[in-house]
Amino acid sequence: MNNSNVTRIYDGFVKVDLVQTPQGSREVVRATDSVSILLYNPDEGYLLLVQQPRAPMISADNPHGILIETVAGRFDIDLGVKALAVKEAAEEVGAIINEDDVTLLNSGHPLALSPGVLTEKAYLAMARIDIPFGEATDHVFGAEGEGEEIKRIFLRFDAVFDFINSGRCQDLRVYTLLLALSLTESFQK
Repeated sequence: MNNSNVTRIYDGFVKVDLVQTPQGSREVVRATDSVSILLYNPDEGYLLLVQQPRAPMISADNPHGILIETVAGRFDIDLGVKALAVKEAAEEVGAIINEDDVTLLNSGHPLALSPGVLTEKAYLAMARIDIPFGEATDHVFGAEGEGEEIKRIFLRFDAVFDFINSGRCQDLRVYTLLLALSLTESFQK
């Protein structure tokens, strides 16, 4: 892209550029890529999600912006995809996994989240965990100094489709990872 066609109009956590294209002016939100990892325990038949407040989700129906998500992190530090997944699993839910436990979906290629406006791409991953079902649901996790208030949400395999169909699943990455998990042999047992 020719830099003379780009004007930075905001420079914060995300960057917003006004880009001149043959189709006209376009606002482009530049954000670091991310990884989302679905943690699951096939022996006990559950998966582990997280719940936390998200300002963009605040609405009349959701005044605190609470969203159920997977463990996730951004590449704002110099780590590989699997290493970032391992770091975030420990930080956000206290799950100890190693890089060999992490399976990347889409042959390890990231997916565009909203290519009409956003540069961020997300790597999707899954990993088995050994945390006992229901452990530490009252504990708040998250990175110290980042203002995170993350709670564990355990979901039994037999409740996955009810969760998807209830409208409680509002994150595209969660939806995609749950459907991917439902195709695995571990889930179908």
